[in-house]
Order: sequence, then C-alpha cells, then structure tokens
Amino acid sequence: MPARVVLALVSLWLCWGSSFPAMRVMVGTLPPLTTSGAVFLTAGVVLTVAHARDLRRTAPLALRRATLVGVCLLGAQGLAVVAVVHVPASTSALLAASIPLWLVVLRVVTGERVGARELACLVVGLAGVVVIVLVEAGGPGWTPWVLLVLGTSVLWATGTLVAARSVVLPAPGAATAVQLVTGGALVLTAGLVLEPAPSVVGNASSWAAVAVLLVADSLAGFALFTWLLRHAPVSVVGTYAYAVPVVAYLAGVLVLGEPFHPVVLVGAALVLGAVAGALRAREY
Repeated sequence: MPARVVLALVSLWLCWGSSFPAMRVMVGTLPPLTTSGAVFLTAGVVLTVAHARDLRRTAPLALRRATLVGVCLLGAQGLAVVAVVHVPASTSALLAASIPLWLVVLRVVTGERVGARELACLVVGLAGVVVIVLVEAGGPGWTPWVLLVLGTSVLWATGTLVAARSVVLPAPGAATAVQLVTGGALVLTAGLVLEPAPSVVGNASSWAAVAVLLVADSLAGFALFTWLLRHAPVSVVGTYAYAVPVVAYLAGVLVLGEPFHPVVLVGAALVLGAVAGALRAREY
C-alpha cells in the first residue's frame, strides 16, 4: 500500500480508538449526555456547512432515512457515554467490537437467511462477550451498566442495518451531517431534561477530552474514513473494526490505569476472530 494510505489508516485507528478513553475522562467532571450531545451537534453543524450543496440536492425521503439512522447511532453513542461513567473504557471498547455480531442476530430476527459459517462465528463471538462481561464484572454477577454497553451495541447495529437496507440515502458527507445534527440534538435535549445542572464547570482534563472527541473522533475521523474509502480497498478500510477496540483497550489500561485482566484478551480474541470470520463469510 502507498505510504499515505498506511499513514491515514493508522491515524484513523488512533482517532477512533481515542474515543472511549476520552469519554471516560470527559465524564469525570462533565454531564455525559449534555456534553456529548453538544459535541455531536457542533460536529454536525460544521459538516452541514461543509456539505451544504449536497444537502440542498438531497431528497426529503433520503433526509428522513438519514435522520432515523442518526437517532439510532447517536442515541447509542449517548448511552455509551452514560455507561462509561461506571464501566471502564477498555471494557466498553471491547464490547463495542461485538456490533457486527449483533448485526447477524438482527438479520436472523428480521427473517434473512444466514449461512452456517456466520452462525458458527456468532456463537464463538457471543462466547467471547460472555467472557469479557463475567471477568470485568468481577465474577458471575452482571451489572446493569455492562448490560447498557451491550444495549448500545445492539442499537448501533440497528442503525447500521437500517442504513444498509435503505434504498435512498444522502451522499456520505451529507448523511453524516444529518445524523450528527439530529442525533446530537436528541442527546443534548435528553441531557438538558434528565441531568441536573453540574456543580462544576469541568476541569482541564475533561475539556481536553471534549476537544479530542470533537476534533479527532468526529471531524478528523470522518475525514480520514471518507478519504480512505476513495483511495484504498474496502477490506483494508474495514480493519478499523478490529484495530480500534484494541487501541481503545490499550489506551484505557496504559494511559488511564484501568485494570488489566489477561483472561479478557481471550474473550477479545474470540470476539474479534468471530467478527472477522462473519464478515469474510458475508463476502462469499
């Protein structure tokens, strides 16, 4: 691969891999829903200005479908920020890697035929999820917050399925702008209604994390992803599904000092291996 493609790919891994640790730092002194909603909405406004021409040319039906996808994806992201107050960023990242597995589950539930290889990968991957949950929960007891992380993965998979089955959607940049604006507005509104006014305005670390989520995760990550789709094979770009959880896990352990459990790596290997196998089976 050209050096610029490799550089862009690694940069994408780092940008999106920084999101879970940044969320963990942000919620230390800032309200999760209100702050994350404001971040999403700000990024959406920036992209709306950048892709104004595409948005003006987009049919109303495509805008409505992008709005539905945005509610699912950003609603899931908002709930993930709430959960990360109580669940380590490293754990949240590994559980989020199971999104393609829940996508297989949703396809089965909606009546789509799924091959035996995908089902086998699903069983292996869910076994990995169980390992991660049991170890990180400190034993056989499942905490509600870990279940919420799993719920966000299911909701994100739902939005992905809606997008994949949509006949009409805006151009990628315009679609992302609509999703960030509508989803961000929803999360921000929920935060203003449900969260009490913070007693502090936040410390420097939390605001630095906000900047990371806005600039690196939302704006730079999107730009890198769009550029890579035009200059590299989809199979190469898709490696972010495996690399990002690993980057986020290592950042949580090494930078934030979160607990490291070697057994979790077994569960992570099962999940990521199953995701790779399911995606490969889907290609054929």
